[in-house]
Amino acid sequence: MDNIQETENKKESATTTECREDSTYNHIVKYTGFLGIIQVLTMLVNVVRNKLAAVLLGTSGVGLSSLYLNFIGFLHHTSNLGISFSSIKEIAEFYGQGRTDKILRQVEVVRTWSVWTGLAGMLAGILVSPVISYWFFGDFSHIPHVCALSPVMLFMAVTVSEVSILKAVRKLKRVAFVSILGAAGALLLTVPFYYVWGTDGIVPALIFSTLGVMIAHLCLSLPVFPWRVGLFSRDYFRAGWSMVRVGVPYIAATAVNMTVGMGLPLFIANTGELSDVGLYSMGYNLVITYAGVVFTAVDTDYFPRLSSVNGDVERMNLTINRQVKVCVLLMSPFLVAFMIAMPLVIRLLYSSSFLPMTGMAVCASMHMFFKAMTLPVAYTSLAKGDAVMYLGMEVAYDIFMSAGVIAGYALAGVPGTGIALAAAGVFDWWMIHFVYGRRYGYRADRSARPFMTAQFLCVGAALCLSLQPVICLKAVGGACVLVASIWLSAHAIRREITLVSELRRRLSDKLLSRSWLSRLLRRNRSI
Repeated sequence: MDNIQETENKKESATTTECREDSTYNHIVKYTGFLGIIQVLTMLVNVVRNKLAAVLLGTSGVGLSSLYLNFIGFLHHTSNLGISFSSIKEIAEFYGQGRTDKILRQVEVVRTWSVWTGLAGMLAGILVSPVISYWFFGDFSHIPHVCALSPVMLFMAVTVSEVSILKAVRKLKRVAFVSILGAAGALLLTVPFYYVWGTDGIVPALIFSTLGVMIAHLCLSLPVFPWRVGLFSRDYFRAGWSMVRVGVPYIAATAVNMTVGMGLPLFIANTGELSDVGLYSMGYNLVITYAGVVFTAVDTDYFPRLSSVNGDVERMNLTINRQVKVCVLLMSPFLVAFMIAMPLVIRLLYSSSFLPMTGMAVCASMHMFFKAMTLPVAYTSLAKGDAVMYLGMEVAYDIFMSAGVIAGYALAGVPGTGIALAAAGVFDWWMIHFVYGRRYGYRADRSARPFMTAQFLCVGAALCLSLQPVICLKAVGGACVLVASIWLSAHAIRREITLVSELRRRLSDKLLSRSWLSRLLRRNRSI
């Protein structure tokens, strides 16, 4: 009996040590940078695919492909019941407790529900094909094409469930590798269809590319967890309801975000000019997409870690505050350089005709600074399974942001929308910290306030300088602010993060072991 108790204590101690190590600054910076680089590479592969699609299909073909993708994305997000996200919490909790038997059973539950939701998505695609054809294309001629795309729902449901499983058990290298592999596979499996059949190859390209991506994910996840499902198990259906309760509000929040994302450009189009819609949309995508690369690790690495410690307030606060500091540490120098070089960035990514959106994009960049302090805290409600609270906070933010963008555009045009987005970031930061502090006991790290304040001043100075018409003042002042921001982050890295010194030590040891001096020393010792 004593031996059993001793073994259990050792397992618990090992699990606790692992969780604490996962929350160290070294781990956070390592995987934030690693996953960020992977995200950039994936984006580059997608850029190449989009470029080839534009050349081979033309504007009409790209437009047709976009309509198909919008339909697929909407049906997938509404049919999977949020299981791809909520399952991370379920498995990560068992992983944090070291309960292998529970992990294996939950993986089977997730896979069972993913297959059934995928089949439901297939059936829904077939049933609504007349509506989709008429709604998107104005006639019923595309019904066969929409029906042919219905298996994509199953492929995507299985794919996202496998990714969720790997994330939950911290197989982050496999997640990163399969991300690159999936993007490259989609490129290789779409371009030949476009080249041979043109627009007629869009449907088979979508089918085979999603099938190929699913196979790639299964190849990397099945060695970890062999494929087992219980398609007709009542126990598995009952066990999956807890995921659905968390997932449905998450899907509702996503639907609200998508509605706002479509509604605001529509408002601008009806009250202003069509060119303003393009400036607002491109500016918003520029800031959110490219600056958001830093947040890739929040969903992939941070959320499973937070879910595994959500029952311990002290460890939860430690995990959150360290993630916040790392996000600010990495985001601030990037935002300073991004804002100062905004005109050049716009010319490189778009064209000089989009330069009028510079002011809007610069002001909206301030939103990303506050998001760096807000996003890690915002995941607390989902980590605790309080998805209704998450939905309420998202709806409150969307209402404030929508009202702000409408008022900003009415008062100051497109630049006013950037100011509104920055104000929305401040509101979200205050709301999240106030509500979650009272509900979950979250407390921000006071020792990090000087660093956060200093970086905020750097980003604020960059905002003011980027709006200056004098180029010399912008260049010299921006360089000084960038150096200050980098120095603050580098100082924080030297003080709290030993990853750089550890890599330097390992590299020097490896070089020394291979050098002629090392061989000479060993030879002298042998003599």
